[in-house]
Amino acid sequence: MNDSFILVAIILFALLVRMVSQRFFPRHELFEVFTTTLTNVIYYFLVPLAFIYTFSTRSLAKTDILIVASFVAYTTVAGLSFRYVSRGWRDDVRNAVLLTALFPNAVFLGFPVSLALFGDVKIASILGLATLTLNVLVPDFIALKKISLLKILKLPALIGFLIGVLLNQLGGPGAVVSGILWWSPKTLSYLATFVLGLKLQLGGIAYGVVKKPLLVTIFYRFIIAPLIAVCFSLSMGFTQSESIQLAVVSGMPPAVLNTLMASKYGWRPDLVAYITFILTIPTVLALPIIGALTIH
Repeated sequence: MNDSFILVAIILFALLVRMVSQRFFPRHELFEVFTTTLTNVIYYFLVPLAFIYTFSTRSLAKTDILIVASFVAYTTVAGLSFRYVSRGWRDDVRNAVLLTALFPNAVFLGFPVSLALFGDVKIASILGLATLTLNVLVPDFIALKKISLLKILKLPALIGFLIGVLLNQLGGPGAVVSGILWWSPKTLSYLATFVLGLKLQLGGIAYGVVKKPLLVTIFYRFIIAPLIAVCFSLSMGFTQSESIQLAVVSGMPPAVLNTLMASKYGWRPDLVAYITFILTIPTVLALPIIGALTIH
C-alpha cells in the first residue's frame, strides 16, 4: 500500500479512537493520560533518536543552513506583514493566529509526509529542528520579552541533532548507531501521525469568530510559506526535487505544539485547536493527490 494512504488510514483510525473514547469515557482522564504519554514518548524519545539516526548517516551541507535561512525569511516576512493584517484584533486572538500562521507541523506531519512522498526526511529534519526551536522561543519572547538559551539547549530535537552530527564525525561509531536506530524515522512517522489524530479537536466556536483567523492562516500556511520556500530554494541553487520537498513541508498545516503554547499564555487555545483541525484533515486526505503531483 502507498505510504500516503497508510497515513490517511492511521489518522482516521486515531480520530475513531478519540470518538469512541469520548463516547465511553466522558470524563476523558484516561484518554488524556494515554495521549500525553504517547506525546512524551515521541517528543522526548523518538524525535531525538530519529535526529540521531538522520544526522549520523549524513554530513551537514550548505543546503541545511539555507533551509533554516528559508524558514527564518518566511518567519520575518510573515511576522512583519501580519502586524498590518491583524490591525484592530484583540491581543489574544492576534497572538493565537500568529502561531498558526508562522509554525507548520514539520515534525508530527512533515516527517511522515516526507517519508511517504520523497522517501527521506533530509529537509523535514532540518526544518523541523528550526520550527521546534522557534515555536518555543517566539511565544516566550512575545509574552516575556526575553529568550532563554537554557530552554534552547534542553530541546530534545537539538540534543539529538548534536549527537548525530558528532557520531557522523566519528565515523565508525556513527555507522554502528545508525545500524541500531534504522527503525526510528519510520516509527516516529507512524506514531506521530496517530498521536496527531488523537490530539486534533473540533471546538464549538462560532463561524463568525473563526472565519477571518482561518482565512489568514490559510493565506500564510498554504500560499505565502510554500511560495517563499520555492523562490528562496530556486534562487539558492536547490534542485527541483529539493525545492518541491521544501515547499511541501513548509506548507504543512499549523503545528500541534501551537495549541500548547497558546494554552500556556492564554492566547485562545480553542481557536488554535479549531484552526489546526480544520486545516489538517483536508491536508491528510489530500496526501495521495499531493503524492501523485510531486511524482510527476
